[in-house]
Amino acid sequence: MVVLMAGFITPALAQKFGHIDSQVLLESMPERDSLQTALQTQAGVYQTELENMDKDFQTKYQDYVARQSELPAAIRAQKEKDLRTMEAGLQEAATTFQTELGQLEQTLFSPMIDRAKNAIEKVGADNGFTYIFDASTGVTLYNGGEDIMPLVRTELGIK
Repeated sequence: MVVLMAGFITPALAQKFGHIDSQVLLESMPERDSLQTALQTQAGVYQTELENMDKDFQTKYQDYVARQSELPAAIRAQKEKDLRTMEAGLQEAATTFQTELGQLEQTLFSPMIDRAKNAIEKVGADNGFTYIFDASTGVTLYNGGEDIMPLVRTELGIK
């Protein structure tokens, strides 16, 4: 019976646990800065366009407010409709730009994230880790194990 139990316990004791903070890893990757710059550049383009659209809206709104009392009802109604349409377009553009930025971020950063993931998996396989926990999630699943950050950084060629 003891020999049989030892057969079950030994593999459990042989498990090797590791941990890594994937956020710290991703922030240390050399391509991150250029990707972040590209994303910020596009965000600046969108921000400038939104500001121009808003400035145009504000100009037309102020013109309307200044002249509304002297405008015939039909023209006033048309200008109000045009202003509502502009305002809706401004809100739609903001939503679209935000969505496009999210997609661009995904497109830009996916290869870097995949590279990090592949390096973590390779380090895990090469060094016999049973589990590798990500400390960046804020959930501590296991408070021991080996910090594999140096191994993964070496695998990625990061000093």
